[in-house]
Amino acid sequence: MAQARLSLLASILAVAALGGCGRDRTVNAAATAPAPAPAAAPQPAMPMMAPAAGGATATGTVVETMDASSYTYVRVKTATGDIWAAATQFKVKVGDKVVVPLNMPMQNFHSGTLNRTFPLVYFASRIEREGEAGAAPMAAPKR
Repeated sequence: MAQARLSLLASILAVAALGGCGRDRTVNAAATAPAPAPAAAPQPAMPMMAPAAGGATATGTVVETMDASSYTYVRVKTATGDIWAAATQFKVKVGDKVVVPLNMPMQNFHSGTLNRTFPLVYFASRIEREGEAGAAPMAAPKR
C-alpha cells in the first residue's frame, strides 16, 4: 500500500511538473518571442483626390492667376463662389472667361513651389477659355 501511494504521488508530481513546464514554456516563449515588427511609420496624408461625378464643369471669370513650375493656377469666380484650378501652363489673364473640369479635386494640396496650401484645388487636364479649345494635357501634379 505504501508503494502504491508512492507511485500515485510520483505520478501526480510528474503530471504537475509536466503541466507546469508546458505553462512555463508558453509564458517563456511569449516573454522571449521577438516583438512584432512595428507598423510602418505613417506617411503624410495625401490630399483627397477623386473624380467628380458626370464630368461636371464650372464656368466663370478668372480673378487671379499665377504660374508655378509647369502649372498655371487660376482662381475663378463662378455663380456659386470662387474655386481654384490648375492645369499645364497656359496663357490666361484676369478677366478671361474659362471652363474648368471638376474631375480631379484635391483637398489640402500644398504647392512647394508657391509655398501655399490650397484648401481645394481642381487639377484639370485642360482649362479652356469659354468657347475655344485650350491647354495641352496636364501631367501629374508636382508637390
